[in-house]
Amino acid sequence: MKKIYTGDGGCFQKAVINSGIGYDNVQSEMKISNGTFYRLYKKEVFTQEEKQSAATALGRTVEDIFGKDMSVKPSGSKEIIPLGKHLPVTGDLSDWQGLPMYNVPITASFVETYRDDNFYVPQYYLWDPRFRDCDFGAIITGDSMYSEIRHGDFVPCKEVTDRNFIVFGEIYYVVATNGLETCKYLNAHPTDPDCFMLVPRNEKISPSPLPKNMISKLYRVRGIIRSY
Repeated sequence: MKKIYTGDGGCFQKAVINSGIGYDNVQSEMKISNGTFYRLYKKEVFTQEEKQSAATALGRTVEDIFGKDMSVKPSGSKEIIPLGKHLPVTGDLSDWQGLPMYNVPITASFVETYRDDNFYVPQYYLWDPRFRDCDFGAIITGDSMYSEIRHGDFVPCKEVTDRNFIVFGEIYYVVATNGLETCKYLNAHPTDPDCFMLVPRNEKISPSPLPKNMISKLYRVRGIIRSY
């Protein structure tokens, strides 16, 4: 049984299989080696040149094989607000499709399945290299962080894997084992070292403690994408 790949490589593999042209003929048309041909199957994101080469060899359009390009570059129509320090952009960005932005709030089920297109499909891809190290962007609902983050804004998020190093006073998205899913400032608890304090921006909402051992997933919010 052939392995089925994901991403652009999977789209290319499926197109080759369904074409009836034959692997050797497609490889010859693309003028690439056998090794390069099969490495393309494993590649998550193709460059535009690779997409066009594949489309030409298969006699189809790029959009027909790979779908509509949903990448969005920063423009005056979107206000993009980076939060915290961002390292200088280095290296080749040609293989980076952009940060997937989902029009759903962050939930326990979302963080477990968002990589599977059968469950969630990005609304668009944000092409801003400052967020290259983030995992995804998701929509914010509610007004607990108003006026810094508004209902309908998107936030690029990076998972925190080492919880021994938390930057207090920064904004985090917390998914807890008790069903709590919230975006708040994260502070130290004044008396209990085993708890964090979740602090809203909206002064009408009170801060609340959360035991550290109840945190299932923790994401640092790296920016705000205004909804207008």
